[in-house]
Amino acid sequence: MMAYTDLRGLTVSTTSSDALAAYERGMELFLRWRGGALEALNAATKYDPHFALAHCAKAYIGWRMGNVNVALEGHRQAVAAANHVNTEREQLHVQTVEAMHRGEPLAADALLERIGADYPTDRLAVRLLGFLCIARGDYLGGLEIANRSLDACPDDVQFQTMKGFFLEQSGQNAEGFAYSSRALAQDPGNLYAYHAVGHAYIARGDYREALETFERAASLEHYPHILWHLGEARAILGYEQFTQDYWAHSSPPLPLFERIELLWRLEVLRRLPVDLTTWRDLAEQGERLLAHPEYLTIWMHHWIGLALARAGELDKARRQVAYLRQLPPGKASGQWSTLGADMLEGELAFIQGDFATAERLMAPAVEHLHAMGGGSREQKDIFKDVFLELQRRLGHADRVIELAEQRLRANPRHIPSLAALAWAYGQSGQMALQRQVCARLLDRAAEVRLHPHAPELLEAQQLLGVQPPATA
Repeated sequence: MMAYTDLRGLTVSTTSSDALAAYERGMELFLRWRGGALEALNAATKYDPHFALAHCAKAYIGWRMGNVNVALEGHRQAVAAANHVNTEREQLHVQTVEAMHRGEPLAADALLERIGADYPTDRLAVRLLGFLCIARGDYLGGLEIANRSLDACPDDVQFQTMKGFFLEQSGQNAEGFAYSSRALAQDPGNLYAYHAVGHAYIARGDYREALETFERAASLEHYPHILWHLGEARAILGYEQFTQDYWAHSSPPLPLFERIELLWRLEVLRRLPVDLTTWRDLAEQGERLLAHPEYLTIWMHHWIGLALARAGELDKARRQVAYLRQLPPGKASGQWSTLGADMLEGELAFIQGDFATAERLMAPAVEHLHAMGGGSREQKDIFKDVFLELQRRLGHADRVIELAEQRLRANPRHIPSLAALAWAYGQSGQMALQRQVCARLLDRAAEVRLHPHAPELLEAQQLLGVQPPATA
């Protein structure tokens, strides 16, 4: 029997060249964040129903999407095809999918790590390990994996992009930007590379460039996570209507947890009224997903818990806190069994108006946010932003000054921190410093193209006696 190999020379257990070609197409689309990956993989398993690795890939993609039905079907078919697997690598993939299905994440993680160590050019395993490192907050670990894969295949755009992303996440912004930009130049249709470049811009406060980058990516295809980044950046810059449009996007829709996060940002930080019916609808969607908790990431569990609390289902939200607390301790859960659970419990207190309790619970998590997993550094910014807003609501001017200045050292164009700093100086009677900060805010607002009617801009203009530009 002829042995087929994938694009990187790894043996795959299929008897069909058509199945292999469809599988490679599915991998290309998945790795480049382009649509049609599942359709291509479905074609692969139609050509060869015993192609276990293709079934595993569908299970992984379903898991990443929060699409439980796809994940369950992928698992079922992978197990059914397990006897047709001829390589250790593919057997390890089937075992990983089985461990995920049993709700044994540590076992699944260990199996993926073994694949990555033994087969550094396994593109599927390496991508999943990247997600795992983000979930753990182990950005240096992600960088190590990328370097190992690049040693084996220096020209691989995915591995180059992964290195750029994890350099940026590890605080090496310029180096990360350079790697990701080179990867994008090699493959201008790669939305994964666009994403890494956009992250580098956001991290240093280059919002105009970030928006242009994500908008170019979205012009190629409406990939949901790219649309989330656009909605997030627009919310920060005061364009709430744009954010609402991205939130409501239906073709394709944003994942539930990203819709919850955007709505929370708009409600808490932009003071946009959100009716209870909307929160109840999101909470109901979350409850349906919780029927299979093993197929949800920790990040998803957190945001579903917040939606339940905001919908008034506090007992159900507390069950999500309890779920987080029973996770493995330390890096294995990205510190979510302790710091993350405290964060969610603090958010529940915030929702109930118990700001003192919210501060006590959220403070340690915010202080050690970089060590926490769940999402990227930029995804976790929402926690710092809400905690800063919490300090304002408590009237803690000194603490606001401390937090805002800390944030501005890393991102001098972070308008919410400038606005908070101006407020704090005003509260503490430091009027000269308040005027200086307001002047900085006006300069930065022009640089990032803040909405001309954003409340923080209008307040700074009023304090300085600057006439807002006339509107047409």
